[in-house]
Amino acid sequence: MVDQAVTESSVPVGFNLVLPPGWDKINLSEESMNDSILAVVDRSIAQLPEGLPKDDVSKVRMELFKQLRKAARKAARANGLSLYLPVERVRNTVLPASFVVSEPISAKGEGFESGQVLGALAADSANSEVVDIDGSLTTRLERVVPPPVNSEMTLASRRVEYVLPLPGSPYPRWLAITFSTVGDGDPESEYSSALVDLFDAVMMTFRWSYQ
Repeated sequence: MVDQAVTESSVPVGFNLVLPPGWDKINLSEESMNDSILAVVDRSIAQLPEGLPKDDVSKVRMELFKQLRKAARKAARANGLSLYLPVERVRNTVLPASFVVSEPISAKGEGFESGQVLGALAADSANSEVVDIDGSLTTRLERVVPPPVNSEMTLASRRVEYVLPLPGSPYPRWLAITFSTVGDGDPESEYSSALVDLFDAVMMTFRWSYQ
């Protein structure tokens, strides 16, 4: 899976990572978002049991498109480039998890040192550590986030964010990849932890791609 996240010739042009079986990607650019969502919807609808009435299939299709578009637009408003999420059912349910790749964070012209930026990010997290991703030291942040005020969402979510330095950049830049899950309703449960472990395993497959 290749994501074109970086365009400068002196830095990687994108990256590769291995998605778990049954996961897919939605491009969040305005020009390709709808087509990307429709492709995901088609793959999901293809898994429905045969013999369902066409009206029921149409209703499921419309509702799924609506839900995915809502999630995609929310991620795009938060400077997301692409949204990754499970589309195949496991034991008749879709895993309650997703992750977003955001536009690169830049410290150019802001008067901040690299350590100050990463320190500010770590201060906002209950748990932070440095891990090796594709040969570079990467900051991993983890925390539990309460549901937004005045929101339909009532469950806290468990968030994990990797902040990866862009190799070869002439000034400090980082790519942020953020995972979120409500798990089984308890962000500290074994199920929620298993979903976090799944995301961590995906991140271990991350590799920068070059022209």
